[in-house]
Amino acid sequence: MNKFIKRIALAVITLAVGFGTPAVMAGTASAAVTPVIYNYASGWNNAMVKPQWITIGQGGSPMAHTWHWNTWGPKTATSTGTLWTNNCVPNCAQGKTSYHKLYVTLYWVKWHNGQPYFYGMKWYTPGYKMKMHGSWSSTTYWHFINGFWR
Repeated sequence: MNKFIKRIALAVITLAVGFGTPAVMAGTASAAVTPVIYNYASGWNNAMVKPQWITIGQGGSPMAHTWHWNTWGPKTATSTGTLWTNNCVPNCAQGKTSYHKLYVTLYWVKWHNGQPYFYGMKWYTPGYKMKMHGSWSSTTYWHFINGFWR
């Protein structure tokens, strides 16, 4: 009788492991990989999750101090922070910096070398209009094209 019970127990364990392994593997394979944002003026370098700063370029380019990320998910990320702008008068090295409330939304996930990244970014500055892409607006859209925000 003991041999019979041991064989049944062994069969049950074998079946459980055999059926459980594909389920675990399927869960792992389908798990979402966290998208990153590429930062600074360094092309496809400096991939980050929840960075404290988003820098568009160099010199007089605007910067976002993203001091709080409300969300960071597989499709979107949102942050509240501060927009830093430089008026570049008389030049960017001697220009005056101003600070404005900022809402950042990252969206439109694409892939580069096996890494998902946020391709689209929206900046909203209530009560402040900045001149970007040839027009004045409190809402600005950016796209990460060929390794740079444009």
